[in-house]
Amino acid sequence: MKPTLVLGCLGLVAAACTTTNPGVEGTQSLRVELMTPADPGSPEQRLADSVRDVTVRVTALDEQGEVDAGLSREVDVFVQFLGGLTPQLGSAPLDHITLNEGVSGPATITLPEVFGPTYLWIEDGLDDPAMPAADDPATFATGTSPTLWFRDPFIEDIQRPADEGALAALSESPLQDKQVNVRGSRYGASGRLIITSTYAQGYTLSDVECQDAAGTPPCVAGDYDHVLVFSFSRPRDDAGGELVIGQAIDGFAGAVQEFNGLTEMGFPQTFVSGPPDVDLARLPPAVPVDTSWLSNPILFERNEAGLLELTDATICPLDDDYTTYKQWKVDIGNGCGDPINVITSGTVTDFDPATYVGQTLPSIIGTLRPVNIGSFNVWILFPRFSADLTLP
Repeated sequence: MKPTLVLGCLGLVAAACTTTNPGVEGTQSLRVELMTPADPGSPEQRLADSVRDVTVRVTALDEQGEVDAGLSREVDVFVQFLGGLTPQLGSAPLDHITLNEGVSGPATITLPEVFGPTYLWIEDGLDDPAMPAADDPATFATGTSPTLWFRDPFIEDIQRPADEGALAALSESPLQDKQVNVRGSRYGASGRLIITSTYAQGYTLSDVECQDAAGTPPCVAGDYDHVLVFSFSRPRDDAGGELVIGQAIDGFAGAVQEFNGLTEMGFPQTFVSGPPDVDLARLPPAVPVDTSWLSNPILFERNEAGLLELTDATICPLDDDYTTYKQWKVDIGNGCGDPINVITSGTVTDFDPATYVGQTLPSIIGTLRPVNIGSFNVWILFPRFSADLTLP
């Protein structure tokens, strides 16, 4: 009898706890129809950079997949590319589209600069994020447009600020927090991605234009053609091969990050096919720095992670920066109160700056890493080997 009683009680309890809730109603999703461009492109045929206006029609769909005529309000527009929304959720949207009785008219959205597979993200979000959600009519229904295929970014797209005169021009990448895949040069067939330096935790890379499609040197780089790839350890390609100065690579991928004003590629992959293609003659010439740069810092920003050259630089007395960070300072014409910093520790180990305090070095070459925090700007050169220092 005991088992029968237990089963009967369980059956009663189960029956008493079963409830039937009404089904969901109202807008459940947004249908986004692409009207223009008529051809959204493809992985093999990318849209031109000039394609910036996209026209869509948005329809609110209810639980039956039918038009929800009860939704008449503005919905928010974002754009998704390179692994993230622009602007980020919680920020003011890119634009709005108005629905009347569940349907919008043709709405044209002007895209920011976008790369790779891209689509519009439409959301019926909060009118006022400060308003209690219970008092806001938002349904949080979403919808996306068909994919639009734009070209992949170049190094210049990672580095060049949207406005060189903006306060954030020295400290923010236009693709900050995006996941990028750079697989070519902005110079087309005559371009190459050339490693210009290697260090214990990364390497620098320049997008250079050579003389022809064979990559014949000499090769030159332009503004914003350089980037630091932060590999956390000795840099290697995706097959485990060690990367060396002068090597051409097929491309790289990773997350665009800013560290105190220095743009870095974090958690990277480096792509190389075939045996290493190394030619030191393809290295772009170091860009000469003069005193005027110290009063026009965007000139440094244009060459971030690139090779720079200081000529007739006088080594300043060593200070706490040398004790703490191994940074020694040089006067390039504005005195030791407005210097360029240099770090040779770990790369040019046989050079002791204390021996040359007060002396003028004919040439110092190194890759540039800045520290830009608000109005605090420090410019640091990293020589790669002994030949980068011409001693008096």
